[in-house]
Amino acid sequence: MTKKILFLAVLAVILQAKVVVDSDGKKVVVPDNVERATPMIGAFVQMSAMLGNENKIISGAAKLPPPMSKIFPKIRTNDNKSGALGSSVETLIASNTQVVFGPVGMMFDENSKKQLEAAGIAVVKIDKFASPDEIKQSLLLIAEIFGDESVKKAKEFNAYFDENVKFVKGRASKINPKKRVLVLNFNSGNLSTISANDIGAHYIEIAGGVNVSSQLFKGDFKISKTINEEQVLIFDPDIIITNSRESLRQIMKISSFQGLKAIKNKQIFVVPSGVYLWSVRSAEGALQPLWLAKTLYPKEFKDLNLEIKTREFYERFYNYKLNKSELKEILNPTK
Repeated sequence: MTKKILFLAVLAVILQAKVVVDSDGKKVVVPDNVERATPMIGAFVQMSAMLGNENKIISGAAKLPPPMSKIFPKIRTNDNKSGALGSSVETLIASNTQVVFGPVGMMFDENSKKQLEAAGIAVVKIDKFASPDEIKQSLLLIAEIFGDESVKKAKEFNAYFDENVKFVKGRASKINPKKRVLVLNFNSGNLSTISANDIGAHYIEIAGGVNVSSQLFKGDFKISKTINEEQVLIFDPDIIITNSRESLRQIMKISSFQGLKAIKNKQIFVVPSGVYLWSVRSAEGALQPLWLAKTLYPKEFKDLNLEIKTREFYERFYNYKLNKSELKEILNPTK
């Protein structure tokens, strides 16, 4: 193992490259000066741009979400018509990208990975993003791919993230009784929720809430889990959180839900969404504990001004000043 590490180090010097360690602990040689990189998921596009690499990103998406393309107009796309990031090895090779990074195993088989490497493209597996700590670790790894200035920004962001978590956790830990929260989404005619291992469940816990679906689904699963109306009625949560305005409309239409505590008390809320949705695995999730705390316990967090915090985040990490309509759309999404 020592000989292998030494060999990689020597190779990196010869090739004017550096060595990074991926999520599995594997050492990967990447160019010392990365000018073209392809993050494999949208959250990593957002993170890379936030770290100051907007003009180095070749996204695998057919097009970017409007807020992302507006705030980071220099991000390029590789015109992959399928719309799935990283789904076409040929398209990635043709884009002249130097590095591909993200949850490799979810998108490439071993043969595809070998094709990329044979074309001189470094493939860095980054697939840890199920908790705030994992988000911070993944952000640092992405920063290492791009270089020193990005590493400084990543450390600044991680300190900011820690501050938010510490503030919310410190105050919320003293609140009793805890609000019972159900993350409930409606997509393609199905209701779904999250597991105890989802990052959304971690955010709920930080904010002093109880993620009720953790009682039913204790195991891990990818992204979401389908549930039925009867299970929602049994949960009868104090608060329902959903990921889109359309999802909220569909949930509100379900006749059997009209007797739910959360519906009767008008305690159903849409998660904020800016460059990326706050409740999932992006760096904008650093704001999610603040929003949740204010949503779950408005009296206890009455001094917390989400508008100010959101403006500050965008100016500090995106170098972008939000106008009133943009701020309103982020905190109360209609699209």
